[in-house]
Amino acid sequence: MAEIERFAIMMAQRAATEIRATARRAYRVSRKSGPEDLLTEADLRAEAVITDLLRTARPGDAVLAEESGYRPGHTGVTWIVDPLDGTANFVRASPHYAVSVAAVSGAGCLAAAIVRPADGQWMALRDGALDGDFTQDPPAVAEGARVAVALPYGAAELVEARAILDLVGQRYEVARTGSAACDLLRVATGALDAHVSVALPWWDTAAGHGLVRASGRTVVHGRSPRRTRIDISGRPEVVRSLARLLAEHSHVREDAA
Repeated sequence: MAEIERFAIMMAQRAATEIRATARRAYRVSRKSGPEDLLTEADLRAEAVITDLLRTARPGDAVLAEESGYRPGHTGVTWIVDPLDGTANFVRASPHYAVSVAAVSGAGCLAAAIVRPADGQWMALRDGALDGDFTQDPPAVAEGARVAVALPYGAAELVEARAILDLVGQRYEVARTGSAACDLLRVATGALDAHVSVALPWWDTAAGHGLVRASGRTVVHGRSPRRTRIDISGRPEVVRSLARLLAEHSHVREDAA
């Protein structure tokens, strides 16, 4: 376990170094599914760093990466990779983007690492506990809970997600940065009380959810009546309140935690 945790940290750090190097020169930007769904050379170079390391050091593991898709394996370990979560922020020189790497198996999360290339903050699992160089925020108070809401790119899911965003905003202060990985890191440190993600792919949240659980906070998975996946993570009492709120308005039915 310790070896796979260290490997996740090393890969995420090397990918972050590649992103910083790309940011210092001119790079190409293209669009995928919409105006905010961007792809840059930094995404591709960072993912290549990680997948090349996995191919060399752990060729039997499966890999699910945002840009290159799924590569099957036979060891029972799957690596879930988002090489640059928050690409639109990267393009705009906002610091809220990150490399996100997780390893999972039938036993759960084996390793998780999130690195913010812009400011060097990082958090990862080491011996199953949190390690890293990150801003440690004071414990949150019960009043004035802050909740991050992450929206998808798909048109159908986006309509549903905006309704959830409006509903959450009626009760909580809503924070949106455009990077689920960065937001989940802040949930794990206590800077945010909770995070709601609607129809996000696994690579956006796998490492973040691993870190949130290791921090002693809660992650709950649910489905909307349209079968859209909705994940709620954070302080247990805030997660319970959010789950009740969404259930009361027929937005979510809780699955397994």
